[in-house]
Parts: sequence; structure tokens; C-alpha cells
Amino acid sequence: MTAASKLTPSFSSPGGQSRRSIYVLAHSASGGQLVRHLREDPALLPSIRAVAFTDSTHNVQWCKQNPDLKDFLQRKNCVYLRSNGVRSSQSSVNVSSRGKVIRCDCVGCDRSAGSEADTDHFWEHRFGKIRTLWAGTADHALSNWTGHKSIWDHFDEHVEA
Repeated sequence: MTAASKLTPSFSSPGGQSRRSIYVLAHSASGGQLVRHLREDPALLPSIRAVAFTDSTHNVQWCKQNPDLKDFLQRKNCVYLRSNGVRSSQSSVNVSSRGKVIRCDCVGCDRSAGSEADTDHFWEHRFGKIRTLWAGTADHALSNWTGHKSIWDHFDEHVEA
């Protein structure tokens, strides 16, 4: 038995049945870390009921060698909430030196939290055909807060009875 296996709790019963349901909120770089972890050690994958990515940095192209994980990241159990455009040219949030004047011309700022976001070829190449919603803010740091209703609704849709 390795040291890592002593530290990692078992998420399977002796019969192989999942004992726990895991719901993941992966914001920003933690989305990339989650995908990299699942790519290297998919043991938790059967226990994950739902994932909400908020402005995640992951990329489904990392999963080319793992079609099961790539498929998982595009199923209805995963959702992506975005606060602004993936490309920096789509986002222009300007804050004055004193933080008082804020002008936002980014794509999606006029969209309410939870409304469907359009995707394009670039988006689908990077994130796959994941359901994509607006977080309801142009501020990356606030995307979990402004999108919290959509996140919890998503988790509620995947609760096992």
C-alpha cells in the first residue's frame, strides 16, 4: 500500500458500488486542476454526480487519450458558467484608478445569470459541447456569487434519490 492510497479515502464499497455522491464547483484554475487530476487518476469519476465550471481554464483537448473523460466533460452532468469572453478581445472591463468608474463592454454583461450563452467553433474546440450559461457578471471574481442559483439548480438536477 502506498502512502497516497493511505491518505486517499475509498469511494467504492467492496462490491464496486459508489458510496458517495460528489458535486464539484470548479472555478478558474481549479477546473484545469480537476480535469488534469481526473485524467491521471479517474478513480473519483464514477462518484461525481455533477460539475459546475465557472470561468474554468480546462481544455477537453487534454483528454484526447481518454475518450471517457472527454465524453464526461460534455454530458448534461457538467455545466459551464462564463463571466466574459474566453478571448481577451471580447472583454473590456475598465476600472478607474480609484475603482469608482466602471465601464464594461464585454460580451454577456447584459445577459442575466443562467441564460444560455452562445458558443462558437473556438469555444467548442476548447470546452467541447458543454452546456454554457452566462454567470451574470463581467467580474471573474464574482462569477460564483452571481451564478450561484444556476449552480445550485444544476446540482439539484443531479441529486440521486
